[in-house]
Amino acid sequence: MKGLKAEVSEIFTSVQGEGILVGVKQLFVRFAKCNLNCIYCDTPKNSKVCRDFVSNKIVRNPVSLDYIEDVMKSVKVHSVSWTGGEPLLYADFIRNAEKIHPFYLESNMTLPEKAKVLRNVVDYVAGDFKVREALPSVNYDEIFENTVRCFKILRNTRKRLTFCKIVLPDVFDYEGVVECVNAVKGFISAVVLQPVFGRENVKALMDLQDRLMDVCDVRIIPQVHKYLGLR
Repeated sequence: MKGLKAEVSEIFTSVQGEGILVGVKQLFVRFAKCNLNCIYCDTPKNSKVCRDFVSNKIVRNPVSLDYIEDVMKSVKVHSVSWTGGEPLLYADFIRNAEKIHPFYLESNMTLPEKAKVLRNVVDYVAGDFKVREALPSVNYDEIFENTVRCFKILRNTRKRLTFCKIVLPDVFDYEGVVECVNAVKGFISAVVLQPVFGRENVKALMDLQDRLMDVCDVRIIPQVHKYLGLR
């Protein structure tokens, strides 16, 4: 299986800027392609080349698993963040990677069959729960159901830390967010409310945090890496 390849847009080291592990140093492997099209997405979904900022190389896609493993061996990091795009599209690629460092999965959590492939592979799960306002042109009920299924499959355990991240635009359905959290509260360690970068809905987030504190551990954490001027 070492002949596996994947479309990767970037490889770089930085600090994790989102979620409850904010501040740890990671190797980021950013896959191209995504099965969703969120209104606030700022990541290219296709790339003919992979920009490897660790080795200062430009590599044509698709990139081999051997190449990714060589990069992993060359860095000192807390963990490897498989991100995107949507990394669950490349579940077999991740499953077959040598675990040189712990695996951190950043996913939109809408592909439950792919999530099963990584059930016993990833050490950290930063799982999104998309709000209806982020995906105005899709069957949101199906997205909701698949997201809950993914969180159940990749649930928080003694061996895996799983938390839920909810990215919130300026306008969102308050009760809809509460419904999302209640649906996954038994599968997660915490909920992170993350404002879309540059938006000013902090008062609404604090009101929502007050409401959710009776449900689970809930934290307001912006995209810290952007404030630091990092990738």
